[in-house]
This record gives sequence, C-alpha cells and structure tokens, in this order.
Amino acid sequence: MYRNFRTLVLLVDQLIISSLIEPLEPSLKEIFSFQTINHLIAEQLPRSCWVEARSQYNAQCLLKFAASRSRLNLIVLLVFHDLFVPYMNFVFGIASDGLGAVVSVARLENNPDFVQKEVIHELGHVFGLSHCILPCVMTFSNSVWEAKQKNSKFCPKCLQKLQKLMKG
Repeated sequence: MYRNFRTLVLLVDQLIISSLIEPLEPSLKEIFSFQTINHLIAEQLPRSCWVEARSQYNAQCLLKFAASRSRLNLIVLLVFHDLFVPYMNFVFGIASDGLGAVVSVARLENNPDFVQKEVIHELGHVFGLSHCILPCVMTFSNSVWEAKQKNSKFCPKCLQKLQKLMKG
C-alpha cells in the first residue's frame, strides 16, 4: 500500500516563510525515499474549515481538503494558522494512514527544526506508525517544550517498522 508513494506534494500556505520549509526536502527524501517532492502554494484555505469562535482551523476539515487536492500522490499541507481537533485545544498536526497530513507552524516558534520534526512525525503516522517514547520523533507532543525534547529521527524500533511498511 505505502510503497507506491514516490512523490510527495508539499502544499504550503502562502503565509509561511520559505526558510521554514527549505530544509525539509533533503530529510524527507532520505527518510522516506521520495523520488520527487513538489512544492505548491495553497493560495486560499477553505473558509468552511475556519472556526471563528476559536480563531483556529479544524485540522480534520483541512486534511479532507488536502486529500482532495491529490489523489495519486501523498500530500502534506503546511498551514500558518493554529489547528484544533474536537476535544483538544490545539494540535501541531494530524495525519491519516496512507492519505496525507496537515501540520501547523503557528506554535513552532518559526523554527525549521520543529517544523521538520512535526512533518516527519505526521508522515510516520501516514505510513502506519503509532506513538513511541522519547527520544523518538514519534513521541506525542502536547506542548512546545515536549516537542523540543524529541529527536528528529526515528528510534531503531520505529525505523525498522517504517522500512518494513514501506517495502509492502
């Protein structure tokens, strides 16, 4: 199922500065063996996903939007604004197994390393990984402090699972 993803589409909110995403491509190609990473600008996010009362985007709604943009390739939507899912105040990102992911840079301190960690984490979910423990990148982060504690790499156990899943 997963081995067919040779191209990753990074759909990037037009409000995000390029220095946050430039370091992503080499890491993602190395870790996930993508042959091509296409960068597209998301000129307008769907207004139906914005929840005015919270001043946040509904991450699940944005994930559906992102998935509808690319049927053949894996997609990661990077957004500028804060995200939430029901019953959580905020999320750094969410993913759907085999479909794609949404990651917000809003709480990541304009730090490319944090953005990279969260994109790798969410792609781990896309490829079927579950949460792990520190220092693995698959550690669940409920705060910026927790995000700082984790590594940008998979632990040996998660890396082995990832490689097995990607081979099919």
